[in-house]
Amino acid sequence: MIYFWTAVLLLALLTYVVLDGYDLGIGTLTLFERDGDTQRHMLDVVGNVWDGNESWLVLIAMGLWAGFPDAYATALPGLYLPLCLMLFGLIFRGFAIEMTLHRPGFDRVWGRVFGIGSLVTAFAQGVLFGGLLTGITVVDQRFAGRTWDFLGHGYALLTGCATVLLYTWAGAAQLQAKLAADERQQAGRRVRLLTGPVLLASVLSAILLPLATRAHLRLDGVGRWLPFSYGLLVAAGAFYAAWRWAGRAPRHVSFVATCAAQVAGLLALACLYFPQLVPPSVTIYSAAAGRTTLVFLAVMMGVFGPGTVAYGVYAHWVFRAAPPPVPELPFADPRPSRLATLDVKGSQHG
Repeated sequence: MIYFWTAVLLLALLTYVVLDGYDLGIGTLTLFERDGDTQRHMLDVVGNVWDGNESWLVLIAMGLWAGFPDAYATALPGLYLPLCLMLFGLIFRGFAIEMTLHRPGFDRVWGRVFGIGSLVTAFAQGVLFGGLLTGITVVDQRFAGRTWDFLGHGYALLTGCATVLLYTWAGAAQLQAKLAADERQQAGRRVRLLTGPVLLASVLSAILLPLATRAHLRLDGVGRWLPFSYGLLVAAGAFYAAWRWAGRAPRHVSFVATCAAQVAGLLALACLYFPQLVPPSVTIYSAAAGRTTLVFLAVMMGVFGPGTVAYGVYAHWVFRAAPPPVPELPFADPRPSRLATLDVKGSQHG
């Protein structure tokens, strides 16, 4: 049951990164777009699916808390700051997108809040992930480090910037698949422009990881180095495919390629770190809950998991087409016009 629940959490993480990754990337891209109509179309791409995308984050948090309570208890104190920053970013972007969607056109103020919230959330997730990769100081199954240990001599800041670039790259690829005509071409140019920086940030993060981490990275045995090698090959091919089909038909290829690159990279990291859950000392074996709890969680996942997946698939299928143009709603000016005032005065004198 330990392996089953580990696979469930890994699948939830992969799904969240793929779905909410492009969501946050599109939000970040709105900060660099000046045309109000285009900003509104970008917002409409995520307006009907963003809450479903974030539901996977809830599954990760609750699954870690219930299935691996010791890992949850030891990792959380060392990652409080980036975690709180991420939560505040999610809160701000959540009500900002709702305030914007219920107004005609694109509201500049709430749209800017949505973009900043997306940028902060993406950066905080990268910092949190980088801090976890570098390792958490644990003594007797308790956090024994300091508040700023998660920075890892700046490595977490690098992974934070890399995550922002990666999500923005995926967001541009999704816009290429969803938008129409000139907006699609502009999104394709952004995909091509971002491919180089994303690749550079990914390679730099991979090179510096053995120097920054205290975890025990292992590639011994065919069960590790073979899937790790395949992951690198898939990631390399995905980067080329995203660049090659940027702005070209079929327009969904670039987005599928960005998803493949993210999944392959995370699976390669899993090969390096397994069975460490909170590096370097907390493993899935030492942190797992009792067998009865894991069986109960597996049953609940069998009940609610298919519904969550079906909801996400249905939502993306229904809103698979490009968003329609947003009509400008007429608003009556509550102040009386000058002509109406003159007519009223004339009728009174008459």
